[in-house]
Amino acid sequence: MDQSLAERAYEYIREKLASGEFPPGKQLVNRTLAQAIGVSVIPVREAINRLSSEGLVDHVPGAGAYVRRANRQDLNNLYVLRDALESCAAAEAAQYITADQLEELESILDRARQTSDQITRQSKGHSSKRQLDRWMDDEQQFHELLIEASRNPLLAKVVNDNRAIGTVFEAQRNDPRLLTAEVAQQTCESKAQLLQALRDGDPKRAQQLMSDQIQRGRKTVIGFLSQQGRDRI
Repeated sequence: MDQSLAERAYEYIREKLASGEFPPGKQLVNRTLAQAIGVSVIPVREAINRLSSEGLVDHVPGAGAYVRRANRQDLNNLYVLRDALESCAAAEAAQYITADQLEELESILDRARQTSDQITRQSKGHSSKRQLDRWMDDEQQFHELLIEASRNPLLAKVVNDNRAIGTVFEAQRNDPRLLTAEVAQQTCESKAQLLQALRDGDPKRAQQLMSDQIQRGRKTVIGFLSQQGRDRI
């Protein structure tokens, strides 16, 4: 086995997982991947086995390999990790964030408010699939930009390696009932307060607000799964 080819296949698939291009539940087809990467199926198979050992891929007997769907315990663990990392990042960002980054975060918040207003006006009380996807895209961009604003490459690497942001948000895309008008409104208000703490250069306040936001998200998602009697999203 040429380890460089196996490593190339691994990095290719890993990047697709981290970016969300290969979402939970997607089947990983050896021949298709081999053609896309420009290698034989052997290094692809080796890469998938490695990803399976890392808990990112599930092998289903007789069906093939699939991107793993997060269960309740997986999500709970990721929320714990995100709280530790992103709360720290928010505190650091309060010291180092640039005017351009603040402006970009404000733009993301404006889009989230528009989505929140649309959901509030709907009689069903929760988002549509299109609204949910738009909301999750903005949420992920907001959190990733905040990590970038912390200017801590080691922290960013841990977040990326553990798919701590992407997995949580991708896992929520399957059920629009998760995003209620109340959740959307609370999230927008929390983000507005966080942006003010960043503008004020208040690390302690920014850290607490980020922690509170992540814990509310954790309670909402885990509670929804429990209410539905489901183990996975």
